[in-house]
Amino acid sequence: MPYNSPEAKRQILTECRSYYRGRPREMAAIEEFRCNYRSQDAIYWYTKPCFLHYLINRVLRTGDIMALYKFRYFIVDMCTHLEEMAETTRAKYRSPFRVYRGATLGRDEVEQLKIGMVVATKEFFSSSRHLNIAEKFIGIDETTGISPSQSREDIKQFVLLETSIDWRNSPTLIVADVSSQSAIPDECEMIFELGTTFAITDITYDGEHRVWHVQLIVSSEAAQIKDAYNAYIRKRLTEIKPILLFGKVLVDMSSDTIRALTYFHRLLRIVAKDDEDRPNLYFHVARIYRYMGKYQEAVTYYRCAQLLQRRKLPESSFDYARTLSDLGLLHNLIGNAARAIVLHTRAMMILRTILPEDHIEIGHISHELALDYLQEKQYDRALLLVSNSLSFFQRKMPANHPGQAQALRAMGLIQRALGHREEAISCFKQALRIRELLQATNAPAVAYECYELSLVYAENEDEHNVAFEYAQRAFNICRQKLHPNHIRSKRIVQHFEHLSRQLNG
Repeated sequence: MPYNSPEAKRQILTECRSYYRGRPREMAAIEEFRCNYRSQDAIYWYTKPCFLHYLINRVLRTGDIMALYKFRYFIVDMCTHLEEMAETTRAKYRSPFRVYRGATLGRDEVEQLKIGMVVATKEFFSSSRHLNIAEKFIGIDETTGISPSQSREDIKQFVLLETSIDWRNSPTLIVADVSSQSAIPDECEMIFELGTTFAITDITYDGEHRVWHVQLIVSSEAAQIKDAYNAYIRKRLTEIKPILLFGKVLVDMSSDTIRALTYFHRLLRIVAKDDEDRPNLYFHVARIYRYMGKYQEAVTYYRCAQLLQRRKLPESSFDYARTLSDLGLLHNLIGNAARAIVLHTRAMMILRTILPEDHIEIGHISHELALDYLQEKQYDRALLLVSNSLSFFQRKMPANHPGQAQALRAMGLIQRALGHREEAISCFKQALRIRELLQATNAPAVAYECYELSLVYAENEDEHNVAFEYAQRAFNICRQKLHPNHIRSKRIVQHFEHLSRQLNG
């Protein structure tokens, strides 16, 4: 269903009415939105002091899958118009300039801020071209410039975030001067796109005025990585329709597999039996069950996808190969490497008939086959495949590409199996660094790299403390993000408990 369909509009209205039930003022504003909203009015409605600004950012901060889907009607419009206005802003402000944002933070939150720290935003990040607007927002006295705080020991601290913008250092930055379309033009508001990443360059406390000053720049390194990764996602998923792409991206960015499963099962219920997207829906349901460690259910849905995809060969060759490859991953997980090799080899053969040899999917399956041969202890074949895969990602993909992290991890596993300890540690650490750049610090992939590093360090009695630190980090992520039935989750927990007993015993 299109993001701007009548059904999508009905869903956002239902959510807003449900949240503000019993509050006449907000309900009246929601009715006005229903009657008058047009796509080109997105920025006006976002800046208007009413229900929408709060609810949209609340949903974006939580990352709730179903809520994001229900609010897509407005979020897509907002992103689109920010991009359009960013071009005008770039032409208007050619020289470097600053924008300001006032914030109240807890004392502990402020103390955790460090120079060099990278801060990523999940919401639309608002600021103003004028310092006095930011000061007024947090209640700083207009005459004295003093905040309501009594000292830097107060629980609530008042912070001015000052961001320097230089287009030469941030050529792809999307930030828009929205004052011409704002409901409050005098605020001279500048809004950054979703996911903009900042780096802290300086932190000072003004004891006279009892306010913190935090200097920020747009983090060019993180921005380049994010842009490259987004381009990779768009290229890899061009075969997937928007409604499926939305679900897949949400599964990848969220560990709430129950809600993700609900999303795809809902689609299975509402699409026609002969809908062309049905095989891909089965594929995504299977993929989620694999994440959850429910392998028999995953196999069932992979087979449903296979059955329907086989009927439409050769048109469905790409999708069919992808299903075979994913099924191969499952068999590798459960220790059936021989079957995984068969499935990945079949997938590779199909893809080579429809894709060029330097296509990204060929690189991915080379990596998966390497892991299969590693499990079979065929180290020479595994090393050749993973070397080719790593070379591909280094030559053809942007720096710090996720495929490079996968290949480095596989190389580390092989080097460890061959007894090359230092080489294995180096590979795992490089993979961990890329994971931390691309993903949240508590992402499952980060846990996997920490687990592998812990295993290597645990082999040396003198380094058990280092091993435990990595194991504890993996364990903490595992408890938050991984389903307890997942094989990797069980291994991480068992390893952490084993090291805990050794250190405490």
